Amino acid sequence: MRRVLGSLFGLILLVAAPPAFAQAVPEADVLALETAHRESIATRRALSDAVLVAGLTSTAGGAALMVPDAEDQGFRFAGINTALFGVINTVVALLALRGIAGEEAEWGSASAAAARRQPGGLARARVHAALDERREATSHAVNLGLGAGYLGVGAAAILASRLGVDHPNRWLGSGVAIGAQAIFLVAIDWVGLRRAAHFHRMFVEGLLPTVSVVPSARGTETRLVVGGVF
Repeated sequence: MRRVLGSLFGLILLVAAPPAFAQAVPEADVLALETAHRESIATRRALSDAVLVAGLTSTAGGAALMVPDAEDQGFRFAGINTALFGVINTVVALLALRGIAGEEAEWGSASAAAARRQPGGLARARVHAALDERREATSHAVNLGLGAGYLGVGAAAILASRLGVDHPNRWLGSGVAIGAQAIFLVAIDWVGLRRAAHFHRMFVEGLLPTVSVVPSARGTETRLVVGGVF
């Protein structure tokens, strides 16, 4: 972790400093980064859309399950838990989609596109994208842990329904509903974690320390380019 943070800090200091010499930015490198970023945004939006659809479906389905007055109100308890997860997932997905739209608009602005074609601008854009994916990975890792916890709660409720607790159908309905939601969340966050790791590697690919000595009108210049494996 210290090596990761140290590498990121060193690269940020480098790209934030004014360049000592002008260097052309290869257009192919800029286009490759922009393509990778578009793919990253597209996959993030797809995951958020999936959570939104699941949230709306769970909210509607949970409300429908609250209507039947079956024995011990098992369906109602299942519906309450399903609708609760549905509302939370809907809000989370809408916030995520709003953030994605903001990131896409900022990245696609004319000023940002021009900055990526300036000396040091491409490296700064890579750092920004890599840090963004690192935050995404951390968020998915935390949510993955929460999903595993929900799965444990659901399993415990189902087990309790078989061990002689009062109102066993309520425990069973709640356990099944929580377990089903947890399985979906674990799957989404696992895919999201792998996605973030993939694009994080893509954004920092090729950023390795290099030293070069080049001739100039005043003799020679030693150029140090610092990158890192994050």
